[in-house]
Parts: sequence; structure tokens; C-alpha cells
Amino acid sequence: MTELQFASGGVVIKKEKDGIKVLLIKDSYGHWTWPKGHIEEGESPREAAVREISEETGLKTLRIIEELGQQKYHFTLEGTKIFKTVHVFLAEAQGAEEIKVQTEEIECARWFPPAEALETIEYEGSRELLAKGIEEFREKG
Repeated sequence: MTELQFASGGVVIKKEKDGIKVLLIKDSYGHWTWPKGHIEEGESPREAAVREISEETGLKTLRIIEELGQQKYHFTLEGTKIFKTVHVFLAEAQGAEEIKVQTEEIECARWFPPAEALETIEYEGSRELLAKGIEEFREKG
């Protein structure tokens, strides 16, 4: 049995006096990544990214800059092979909102300096998209 899944999320960056900071969450599997989740029916990948980032972190003042790319991978869950595509957007957190973690889905979230975020992020293929997001933010943000 095979199933296709589509998700969306974002590399969230904010400007601070001492430079930029990157938001990472620790997911329910204990891995550091960016906020993401399933695209709901009738929702665009961009809309899903904003909704998922807001739901998981409590950040409401977001500006989507661009789509960075897609991650594609597969895994098996309870005997079903799942092929997943995740749309990854670059987003700027604006304002001084506090992170309010959705504890049902993630363990914690925090802001990292870019170099530390690149060392911390764990999923295969994520580091390259994160590096691209940091570079794009420095150019366009």
C-alpha cells in the first residue's frame, strides 16, 4: 500500500540588533527542524506554511519572502509506504512576538544564530535548504 502526503512549512528568520536569528523547533521525534505540517484541503502550500508556523510557534506576524524548495522523502508507517513532499518557504518573523509552543506536536522552539542553527538542524537535506534560506534572507530580507 502506498500513500502520497503533502506538507508545508518554513525557515523562519528575524532581525535583531546583533544580527539575524533562525527559528528551529524540536519535533515530537526529538529532532530539530523547522515548523511544518500537512496541507489541508483547499489550502495552498503558502497558506499552509503560514498556518503551520503560527499553530506550532504562536508567531502571527509573518511575511513570506519566497519558496525555497521542496523536500521529498519516503518512509513506512504501519505497513504503508508514504511518499511525502514538503514545500519549504522563507519567512520573516516581524515584531517582538514571544514563541508559544504547541506542546501537542512539538517539544520546544528557540531562536538560534545562523551558524548554530546549521549545526543543530537534523533531517537529511534540511541543512542545504536552511543555508539557502539564510543566504536569501541576507540578500532579500
